[in-house]
Amino acid sequence: KNITEKMCNSSNLPQMIDHMWNTTEKANCFMRAVLAPLSWLVIIQNATQFDSEQFQKLLWAAKPFLEMSPFSLTMPPAMQGSQLAEIMQTFNEVFVSLSEEQRNNISRWMKERVMEADPSCGPNRSLSNSSPQMPAHPSMIKARDTDCNKCTFLCVSLGNLSSGCQPKMPWLKADVLRMMGRFISRLPEAEVRGIPPEELCKFFQSAEFSFSFNNISGMQNAIAQTLMQRLKQECFNAKQNFPNQMDRLGYLICFYDESQLLNATHIKMLLPHLDGCESSNINEMRKQLVKKLMSDGEPPTWDMVHSLGSAMSVLSPSILSSFNKDNLNSSIFTLSRTDWNPAQAKILAQKLLEKVKEISGEKLLSLGSMVRGVDIELLKNVKASGLLGSEGLKNISEKLSSLQKKALLVGMRADVNASYLVKEVPDAFLASLSLSILDKANLNTLDQLEGRRWSSTQSVYLLKKIVGNGLKLEQIRKLGQAVQGVTCNMIDGVAQTETLEAIQTLAKSNLLSRTQVRCMASKLFQSLDKQRPGYFKNISKSELQAIPVLLLIHLPVQVIQDLPTSLCPYFLEKLSQANLSSLPNNAPSRRELRNKALSCLGKNASAVSVADISSLGELVCDLHPTWISSLKPDTLNFTVQALASCKYIPRPYRGPLFTLLTNLYGAPSNWTEDVMKSLGPLLLLNDAAVEELSFKSWLKKSLSDLLQSMEAQGAAVAPEEFRTWPDFSALQRKLFQLKTKITQQRRKRETLVPTLAMIEDLREGNVLWSPAQLSSMSAQTFRDAVSLLGEIHNYSTDQLTVLRDKSVEVLGDVSMLNESKILEIGCISQSFSTKQLQNLNIASLDTLELLSVCQWNQTQKEAVLRGFITRTGMKPPKLSALDMAGLGQFICGLQPNETEQLNSTEFKDAVGDIGNASCPLNVLECLKKKAVAAFGDPKGWGEAEVSAMGNIIAGLNATELGLLNSSVMPFIRQSVIPFIPPDRLAAMSVSQLRALGPDNAAAITTSQRAALGVEQRAAVDEAVGLVAQNSEPTTT
Repeated sequence: KNITEKMCNSSNLPQMIDHMWNTTEKANCFMRAVLAPLSWLVIIQNATQFDSEQFQKLLWAAKPFLEMSPFSLTMPPAMQGSQLAEIMQTFNEVFVSLSEEQRNNISRWMKERVMEADPSCGPNRSLSNSSPQMPAHPSMIKARDTDCNKCTFLCVSLGNLSSGCQPKMPWLKADVLRMMGRFISRLPEAEVRGIPPEELCKFFQSAEFSFSFNNISGMQNAIAQTLMQRLKQECFNAKQNFPNQMDRLGYLICFYDESQLLNATHIKMLLPHLDGCESSNINEMRKQLVKKLMSDGEPPTWDMVHSLGSAMSVLSPSILSSFNKDNLNSSIFTLSRTDWNPAQAKILAQKLLEKVKEISGEKLLSLGSMVRGVDIELLKNVKASGLLGSEGLKNISEKLSSLQKKALLVGMRADVNASYLVKEVPDAFLASLSLSILDKANLNTLDQLEGRRWSSTQSVYLLKKIVGNGLKLEQIRKLGQAVQGVTCNMIDGVAQTETLEAIQTLAKSNLLSRTQVRCMASKLFQSLDKQRPGYFKNISKSELQAIPVLLLIHLPVQVIQDLPTSLCPYFLEKLSQANLSSLPNNAPSRRELRNKALSCLGKNASAVSVADISSLGELVCDLHPTWISSLKPDTLNFTVQALASCKYIPRPYRGPLFTLLTNLYGAPSNWTEDVMKSLGPLLLLNDAAVEELSFKSWLKKSLSDLLQSMEAQGAAVAPEEFRTWPDFSALQRKLFQLKTKITQQRRKRETLVPTLAMIEDLREGNVLWSPAQLSSMSAQTFRDAVSLLGEIHNYSTDQLTVLRDKSVEVLGDVSMLNESKILEIGCISQSFSTKQLQNLNIASLDTLELLSVCQWNQTQKEAVLRGFITRTGMKPPKLSALDMAGLGQFICGLQPNETEQLNSTEFKDAVGDIGNASCPLNVLECLKKKAVAAFGDPKGWGEAEVSAMGNIIAGLNATELGLLNSSVMPFIRQSVIPFIPPDRLAAMSVSQLRALGPDNAAAITTSQRAALGVEQRAAVDEAVGLVAQNSEPTTT
C-alpha cells in the first residue's frame, strides 16, 4: 500500500486531528495543511463510520483543502443523521472559495442526499455523479419515475418539464433551506418558484436566512427576482415589511422593485445596502433614489453627503461640483473607496485640492480612488518621502492612468537615485520606467529581477545587459517575468548538456511568446537528434514524458507519423493537456496530430468512449463533423460539450457542426437555460440562429455572460491564423434587441427612444443605435448619459453628426465647454469641425490622454494639437519626455520642423509612448529621423530599442529596413507590420522575413504579400508555421 492509503487507514488520524484541535492555529498550520486532503479523502470513503463529534473534527481538518478550491472535488456518496447539516455548514463557510461549477455540483448533490432520505421519492442513481452531464436531448432521457406529484427530480434537473408535469418539490422545506444556505442561490428558477409558501416564510423568519444571501456573487438575476417577489407577496406583513427587513435581505435587496415608494429616511437606510449589487439595473435604482433624496433643490449639506456615501458615484460632474470642500472632506473615507469615472474624479480632486500648489504624499494617498482626477502638474512635484515604498502607493497605483504614473515617477525621481526608485516602486509602476532609468539603476544580477512585473521590452533590455546572449540553466531558474526577454539567440546558445532541463524550465512559464516556443522546440529537437540520430523513431516512454507538451505539438509532420505505436497511451496523455494556441489554425502539424491521435485510439467512431474523447484534449476542435456524428449517444453528448469550449473551429466544419447540433438538441430558440449555458459558444456557428432566438426571461443574462466570456478569451487583437471566434456582431445585435426590448412589431410601428436605463445596460452596444434613434433622445437623457456615450470610439459619421447636434442643444456651443465637460463628452468630440476642435478649451495633458483613445483622423489631430499649443504656450524644443508621452495620438499633429526641434534625450525617454501613436507615413518618417538622432543608425538597433519604438519602425525606408539585424525581427511590435509600405517590406531579405516570428509574419496584409517574391512568401509561410517540413499524407 502507498503512504496515502496507510495514512487514510491509520487509526492515528483521529488522534492527530484531536491534537491539532487542541493547539493554536499558528502551531498546527503546517500539519493541518498536510492532513486536509487526507481528511477529505476519509470523509469521502468512510463518512458514515464516524460519530458527530469525530465527523465535525474531520470537517474542520479538511476545511483548508476545500478553501483551496481543488480542481476536482469528489463528494461523499452517503450521509447519515446530522452529517448532511454539518457538511453543508462547512460548504457554506468556504462558499466564496469554490468555483461556480463546484457550487452547482454541491447544490445538486445536496438535493440527491435529501431525496434519498425522503420516503416519497427514492434516490436516482443515474444522476449521482458529482459532476452531472449537460442536460441531454429529450431522446436521450430515460426517466425512471414519471409520477410528478411524488418526485420531480428528473423533470426539473434535466430542464425538460412537460406540459403535464406540475412539480410540487416538497423536498425544499424550511429545514432543508436552512441547511442549503448560500447554495439556494444556485437552485434552478423552477425549483425556487416551487418552494411551498409556508416553508419559504418559515425559512425567512429563521436566523439562517440573512447569512444565506450574503457574499453570493454570481446569483442569477431571475432567481433573485423570483425570491424577492415571493418574499414581498407571501411573507411581508405590517411587521415584517421591507424597511424593517432591510438588514436581513442581503443580496436580494438589489431586486426590490418598489423603491420609488420609500421615504427619505428609508432611502438613506437602503443606499448603503446597494454597494454589493451586481444587477444591471442597480445604477438606475440608485439614480432614482438619489434624485428623490435631492429633489428639494437645496444645496447639498454634510448630512446629504454622509447619507449618499458611495451612491454619489451616480451624480454627474456638474452636480458634484455643487458640493463644497468641507462637506466632501468630512466624507473622504467613503469617497476614497468609491469608483469614479475620470470626469467625476477630476471634479472631486479639484474641489478637495482647491488652491493647492503642492501636494504631500500623505494627502495624495488620502484621496484613494479620487487620485484619478489629480492633475499631472501636481503629481510631477510630489516628493518621494512618505510615499515611495508605502503600501498606500501600491493601493492607489491601480487607479492612476499611465500618464499619472509617469508624472509621479518624475517627482519621486527628483528625490532619489534610479537604483532606489526601481527597487521601491510598486510593480504597477515598472512598465512606466524608461530604459534609461533602468540603465542607471545598477541592475546587474537576475536576483534583482526576480519576482517583478517587467514588460517584454524591459525584460529583453535587462537580460541582454546581464547575460548577453549566453543563458545558463541556473540563470533560467531565476527569470520569472523576465522570461519575456529571452531571445532565440539565447535559446540557441544553451549548452547541449543542459538543453533538456533548460527547455523544461522555460516551458513552465505562461508568458512565452509563440516565437520563443518555436525556437525552444527547434533547439530541443535538434539537441535530441544530436544525442541519438532518429531519436523519435525509437523514443522511450520516459523520454516522451520528459518533453514538455507545449513543444511536443511542434514536432514535424513526418516525425509525428513515425512515433512508435507502443507509446500511444502516453502520447494521448500528453495531448490531453496540450494548449494548441501556439499553432496556426491551418498548421499541417495540427491536422497530423489529430490523425495520429485517432490512429492511436484504434477504433471506429461508433466504439469511441467519453474517456477517448477526453484524451484528445483541444484536438477535439479539429474533428470532422461527419466523424463526430457517428459517435454513440453518450460520447456524442460529451463531445458536443467539449466543442463548446473550443477557441477555434475550422471554417469548413462550422456549417455541418451547427446542423449536427440542431439535429441533436433542436433549434436554439427552443433550448433551455441549462442547454444555453453549456452550448452557448456554439451559437456563433450560425448568425441567423442568434438573430432568431425567441425571448425568454433568462436569455439576456445568458447571452450577456456569453459575450463577456468570449470577448475576454479573444481580448487581444490577433492575425487571422491565430484568431479565435472571429465575429460577435450577431450576438451584439441580439443583445441590443433584448436590452432595448425591441420586437418585430414595434420596429415597424415606432422609433425606439433611448432611455438612460437602456444606455447604461448597453455600454459598448450603444454604437448600434440608429442616427434617428439617437436624435429622438430627450435632452435629460443625453445630459445624464453623455459620459457613457462618450466612451464609444467607433461611431459612424452620421451618428456623430446627430450626437454633435444633441451636444450643442443640451450643453451649449462647443467654445463654451469647460475641460470637465470635454472629458464627459469624450469621443463625441470627434464630431466637431476642425475650427471647433482648435477652439476646444483643453489646457491639460490629462485631457489629451483621455481623448487619445478616440479614432481621430490626421486633420483632427493637427487641429487639437494647434489649439493646445496656442492655449498652453508649449514650445516643441522645451517638451519633456512627460509632455511628449502626454500628447498621445496628438503628437502626430507636429509639423516636420517641430519634430526636428524635439530634444533627443527627452525623445529617447518617451519613445515607448510615442511609438504607440498611429500617425501617417510622412509623420512616422519624421519621427524616425528623430529616433536615429537619439539611438543612432538603425543597423545598430537592438531588440529592446526596436520593441520600444513601436510604430516608428514603419517610418524606416527600404534600405534601413534591410539593415535591421534578423535577431530583432520578432521584437517589432505586431501592430507595426500593416503600417509598413509593401515596397519597403519587400526590401527585407528571406532570412529577415523568416525571423519575423509567427505573430508578425501572420500580420502581413494581402497587399504586402503581393509585393513579395516567391522565396519571400515561402519564408513568411514558414515563419507563420504553415509549411509542413515533410510531405503530408491524406488526412481522415
